[in-house]
Amino acid sequence: MAITHRLSLSQIVLIGDHRQLRPVVKNDLCRALKVDHSLFERYQERALLLDTQYRMHSDICKFPSNEFYDGRLLTSASLRLQPSLFSYKHHRCCPLLFGKVDGQEQSLIVTSEEGNINSKANIKEAVQAVRLAKLLVSRSIKAKDIAILTAYNAQVVEVTKRLRDQGLNEVTACTIMKSQGSEWRYVIFSTVRSVSAEEIDSRPTYSWLRRNLGFLSDPNQINVALTRAKEGLCVLGNPALLKCSPLWDRLLQHYRQKGAFADCTEISVLAPPRR
Repeated sequence: MAITHRLSLSQIVLIGDHRQLRPVVKNDLCRALKVDHSLFERYQERALLLDTQYRMHSDICKFPSNEFYDGRLLTSASLRLQPSLFSYKHHRCCPLLFGKVDGQEQSLIVTSEEGNINSKANIKEAVQAVRLAKLLVSRSIKAKDIAILTAYNAQVVEVTKRLRDQGLNEVTACTIMKSQGSEWRYVIFSTVRSVSAEEIDSRPTYSWLRRNLGFLSDPNQINVALTRAKEGLCVLGNPALLKCSPLWDRLLQHYRQKGAFADCTEISVLAPPRR
């Protein structure tokens, strides 16, 4: 950093979050040398934690706080949010939900800033994500206040096409990598990855998890995805696969304990309360 060359400086203040996105390093030697560890991450033991958040509903904050911040991340008592419009069956005003989708992933070639790359998409999840976004807009939530996030460029392409077909051009569809630093009233997180029941490994190895979960094995990306929403967060995915990961298994257990686990087709959106 050029600022460190100023000899008159007596202090430098670093502000960041070592539990969110790391630098992207593809070279094996550089990774072995831990170049993917940020400067802030290296100094984390000497850091002061800003322990109060002012964005998320406390129910949305609870799991990231326990999983990534040792339970130290608190929600400000001054935070005032509208009741969430997500609901299913007799459960109303659900700030967080996991929607079970038995979709099928497919590999697609998409064009990115790095050229043509092999990416993943899940059509059933894309359809359900856009359905929920459309329901939110029909209940007077502004399209610009909704985001559909995913780790995969191919899924962004599929979701974007369906949003355009529904006239929902202002709903954001982007990768988790591009979402850091942003926030929306409602976030729908499409996990994409899925395998058949016969392919589930009861004792998955590290390489099996990396192969079948890909980006979903990265806790930093998951933390970012789970902390962009203010009032409502809906995660879509295949729980049979996701629970093979210890992190995802804890998340699924948390959602079940909250009564926030449903088949995606049962999830609906309430009409906003009258003022």
